[in-house]
Amino acid sequence: MRKASAKLLLLLIFGFSTALAADGLSDVRATLQNLATDRPLSARVEIKTHRSGGESDKQKQSEGVSAVIVHTGAEGLDLSWTPEQIKQSREAAWEKTAHPDASKSSLATLTALEADEALDLLDAADPLRRWLEKAVVLEDKPDHYQGKPARRLLIRLDLKLPEEGRKAMKSSAALLQLWLGADGVPVAADRDIRIRFSKFFLSYRVHEHETREYQNAGGRLIVVRASHDSYGSGLGHSEESHSTTTVTPLSD
Repeated sequence: MRKASAKLLLLLIFGFSTALAADGLSDVRATLQNLATDRPLSARVEIKTHRSGGESDKQKQSEGVSAVIVHTGAEGLDLSWTPEQIKQSREAAWEKTAHPDASKSSLATLTALEADEALDLLDAADPLRRWLEKAVVLEDKPDHYQGKPARRLLIRLDLKLPEEGRKAMKSSAALLQLWLGADGVPVAADRDIRIRFSKFFLSYRVHEHETREYQNAGGRLIVVRASHDSYGSGLGHSEESHSTTTVTPLSD
C-alpha cells in the first residue's frame, strides 16, 4: 500500500512539474503572439565586429564599426546609409582590389547588417517564437535580472538541422535561458549552442553564444543590446568572431 502511495505521489509531482513547464512555454508564446505589430519604428543600429580565422599559422583578422538606420512598418522595411558610409564602402572595395590578401572588414562594404537580421532586431518576437519551436522547458523558477524580479526559464532548444547535419552530428547541447518581466514580456535571453560533427573520420566543432536584451517599444518587442560569439574548428582551420549590437529607437 505504501509503495502504491509513493508511486502515486511521484506521478502527481512529475505531472505537476510537466504542467508547469508546458504552461511556461504557453505563456511566452501567447505573449510573443500579442507583440506582433506593424506599428512604424525607426532605429539606429550600431555594430562592432572582430573576426579572425584561417589555418593555425596563417590567421587573418578584421574589425570595424558600422551604423545603419532601419525603418520598419506596414509599408515595409528600409535600411539607409549616409553618403560618407557609401564613400567608405567604395574606398574599401578599391582597397580589396589592390590588396586582396590584406586583413579587411566587411563592415565598410555595407554588409554588416543583412535585411533579415535588421528585421529580427526590430521585430524580435518572431525570431524568439522560432527559437521556441519544439523546445522543452527544463526549469521554470523565480529569479532576478539586473536587480529586478523576473521569471527565468531554462529551455532545451531543437536545433532544426537538415538531414545531412543530423547524420553527421555526434554530440550537441543547445540551451536557452529566458528572463521574463512581471508582465510576462521577455527582458533578456542567453542562448548557448555546442555541436560536434564527424564524417569520413573528420571532425568539426561549433560553439555559438548569444545574449540579447529586449524592450517593449509601444507594443513591439525589440532588441536593444546583443552580443554574439562564434567559434568553429576542424582540419587545422579555425574561425572565430565576436560582435556587439546596440539598437537606439528614434523618434519620428
